[in-house]
Amino acid sequence: MAKLHYFNPENDIALAAGVKNFTPPKAAFALRSAGAALPLWYGDRGDYVLAHGVNAQWYRTIEERFSTGVRLFDYSSADQLVASPWGWSLAVKGVFEREGIDPAHLPADSEIDHWRTLSHRRTAALLRDETATQLDFSIAPAAVEIKTTGDLERLLKPQPESIMKSPWSSSGRGLIDTRRLTASEAIRRAEGIMRRQGSIMVEKAYERTADFALLFECHGGKCSFVGYSFFNTDNSGNYTGNILASDERLLEAIGKYYPTERIKTVSNVLCGALERIIAPYYNGPLGIDMLVATLDDGSTLLDATVELNLRMTMGFVAHRLSERYIAEGSEGNYSVVPSNKTPVSDTMDVEDRKMVSGRINLTPPGGLFSFVADVHRL
Repeated sequence: MAKLHYFNPENDIALAAGVKNFTPPKAAFALRSAGAALPLWYGDRGDYVLAHGVNAQWYRTIEERFSTGVRLFDYSSADQLVASPWGWSLAVKGVFEREGIDPAHLPADSEIDHWRTLSHRRTAALLRDETATQLDFSIAPAAVEIKTTGDLERLLKPQPESIMKSPWSSSGRGLIDTRRLTASEAIRRAEGIMRRQGSIMVEKAYERTADFALLFECHGGKCSFVGYSFFNTDNSGNYTGNILASDERLLEAIGKYYPTERIKTVSNVLCGALERIIAPYYNGPLGIDMLVATLDDGSTLLDATVELNLRMTMGFVAHRLSERYIAEGSEGNYSVVPSNKTPVSDTMDVEDRKMVSGRINLTPPGGLFSFVADVHRL
């Protein structure tokens, strides 16, 4: 069946809230509104995108140039579509219910609750431990879940340089870097997270030299490897953009920081762990963020489970763009930027429905954020 895609990037915040009647923060709402048409680029031909108010002329121009085959939802076939949000939560299920999607094509609340549990950062720690036992080389230790201030203080005493993370958050949000704060301020912020979400995950802080992700798909109890995502972050670990290139080129780029054969080994082992822990309960895309750290002695260490994203990711968007819409012999960058800081003019050169060189906004202009592809010839 065809899918009805919906871009709800605030989903991790909705998971933290765990309620159906959820109102996203102002910035998250602005990101969702600006990127409503983004599924045009990662949906399959014959799919639909739930994006009210999309500029009709802009949509026709995109279809004439790229022929995505993804249509704007018009309610005429609501009972024949399978809901496909960016990520699942009780809140987004309510959106599809209000749009008239057949309840038979929506997951039960109990399923969503289980996906919420699997999306907790403790699952990434579990995946790390399952993976580490099958490797003949070391990877970074798993994050530790902490529930009380006393336990946190005891953990930080021998490990003062740490990263503390909200159980549910994404794209670098919900992080506390103790290297940038006084001890009392870090504890105060951590107490707020523990009060709201029940616990906090703590891991050693590293000097990161590369950030990337492995992309997987779960279906029918099986896990398959989709590809790589090589992305950029700022000094705080916040996502800033992805490289647009083939998997071969991305692996080559990652290999400048860490041995590619080890990356492939980790991918195979992780896929098996995902089949045991995730795939029996979840169908859909997921990404596992990783980082390469440089240690004091100059050696490198792989943190293989920085984050588990049980949903679509910007890495998937970049992968689909590279696979479908970037011309052979071209590469580029995909980024999400505030519109007022980086006005986007369409200068993209297109041949045979593929981007060759130039710049293009992947969503209609007018939002507070721009989803931009910058492409150049090699």
